[in-house]
Amino acid sequence: MIDTNERVSSLLSLLQADDVLKREEAIKELAQYETDEAIAGLVIALEDADLGIRELAADTLVGKKSEVASCLLIKFLASEDINTRNLASEILMRIGTPAVNPLINEIDDDDHDVRKFIVDILGLIKDPKSVTAVASKLDDSNINVVCSAAEALGEIGAPQAINALIDSYHLKEDARLQIVEALGKIGDVSAISFLSDCLSSDDPMILYAAIEALGNLGQENSVKQLIPFLDSEDTSIAESAMYSIVNITECNKGKIDYDLPLDRFSGFLFEGVKNRDKKLTNFILSRLKHGYDNDLLRSLVEILHYVGEDELQEIVQILGGIGPTASDIILEQFDSASSELKIIYLNILKQYVNAEIVNYLIKYKNDSDPDVRRMIAQILGISGNTEAVATLLSMTQDKVGHVRSAAYGALGWLLSESEIDSLFKGLDDKYPDVREAVMGALVLVGSEKVVKKFTDDLYHQDLERQRLAVTALGLIGDNVVVDPLLQAINHPDSTIRKSALDSLAKIKDVQNISPLMLALDDENNSVRKSAISALVAIKGYEVIPQLTYLLEDSDIWVVYHLLTIIGNSNNKQYSSYLSPFLNSAEDIHKIIAVKGLSKLGCKEMIQDILLLQNNQNEDLDFAVADAIETLQGK
Repeated sequence: MIDTNERVSSLLSLLQADDVLKREEAIKELAQYETDEAIAGLVIALEDADLGIRELAADTLVGKKSEVASCLLIKFLASEDINTRNLASEILMRIGTPAVNPLINEIDDDDHDVRKFIVDILGLIKDPKSVTAVASKLDDSNINVVCSAAEALGEIGAPQAINALIDSYHLKEDARLQIVEALGKIGDVSAISFLSDCLSSDDPMILYAAIEALGNLGQENSVKQLIPFLDSEDTSIAESAMYSIVNITECNKGKIDYDLPLDRFSGFLFEGVKNRDKKLTNFILSRLKHGYDNDLLRSLVEILHYVGEDELQEIVQILGGIGPTASDIILEQFDSASSELKIIYLNILKQYVNAEIVNYLIKYKNDSDPDVRRMIAQILGISGNTEAVATLLSMTQDKVGHVRSAAYGALGWLLSESEIDSLFKGLDDKYPDVREAVMGALVLVGSEKVVKKFTDDLYHQDLERQRLAVTALGLIGDNVVVDPLLQAINHPDSTIRKSALDSLAKIKDVQNISPLMLALDDENNSVRKSAISALVAIKGYEVIPQLTYLLEDSDIWVVYHLLTIIGNSNNKQYSSYLSPFLNSAEDIHKIIAVKGLSKLGCKEMIQDILLLQNNQNEDLDFAVADAIETLQGK
């Protein structure tokens, strides 16, 4: 076995090889060793001429999270090579907490640049145990170190350093900006009095930082101090004050008792919305719910395509609630809008569409974007305005199927019985979604003429038309469709027969059940199941005795379906139909029988049910256990 020290020594020699692949393999193998020599070799590799080698060594050191590596890396902070210094700083920051103690131990290095690097790195690591050491550098002889110490304390978020920061503010004039910014980042209310005093500073940078810091603290009583700065001739100061007030408003869940001159800041606020600033967006939207003017509405409309999906939905809802006042602005901009923006505008307009909007949108029936045309057709239908009928009829000839579908669907809301002939031809459209839309439109009309048309179509040469016909008759659901549906039970196609039975089950008011009784013997098992369901829906559970011969049906799922219905009947007298199936050869029949007896409360069957325990079928075992628990609890 090769000695570890010998192998590490050999690998360190390979780091000097001319072949970059050998150096790479050496680093990968050194990663497997935890000795100080191996770690030192990885640190040395940070000065390799090859970038890939340096990056591999860096990633390996980060993965080790080693204090030894940290101690060695700190030495590189004094390197004259800026790339080496920066790489060492990055690795120490990524190592994180294990590097804190070694960094603190070297924080008083004679080289002020090294001290600054150490303070910067500790600020990025953000470990609270470094606060005391970093705060001590507020008294450093080098002002760059002092500034870095203030910034680091802000990054760490150290309330315990607030007094030291305030003391340093009075002693280190060149570090005042960083100190005020740090107090804002820390966000502790104990600094509020000092920050309020900073509002009287003659230095615009200090003033700006103090305003921002008070906003970060989020205290409502700071608003009164900030409001005067909204009138500042310095735009950056005024906007900073507004942003801080927005911040405070959010911290207080939108509750501040001050009137703000939003009209003067609309450009700033809406620019923030365009840049997806969450705080400014939430602020604007909350204010619009309580009041608005045309300028604010116009600005809101103009930024619709800049916001995220959640904000967009909220804006659409707000503008929809505002009504026609917003529509005037939207219609002004509709013509020049992109297709994406037109869709957004249409989602707003559809919430309060009126005759004026209808007349305007009619002009865009030939818009170049089919999604826009489709949505216009939908809105024309929603409007209930019969003046849109001619436009919609022309849109049923659109070259795009989705547009035709929307146009036909809209016509269902507008056409009278005398006008529905124009819809019938849509039943021959080549696209199924268009045919479905035509069917839906005709169902909405639901007249005798429509019923006759669909009754005739039950025997149309096209099977798809037959399917649409029986579906439509079921959806119309009026007594007038009962006879056509009863006729359809004898249809040659089993799917039509099944649909007819399902539709009759929904209507329920069926006097002649003879065709349904005949359907119990249909050759198709799905039809037989639908016939059972329809008869129970129409006649109630008292029809069950007439159905029990199907418990000997050749299809296990027909039997299963009928057993399920019996179990749901709430009639214990029917338990005798279930109990024989405890001995069925089919486990699914045993399971549904157990469940049914449980639902019917048949305690006398507990012992029989218990005999089915410890079966190899887990589903059956579970059904038995559940039934016993239920019955013993009843």
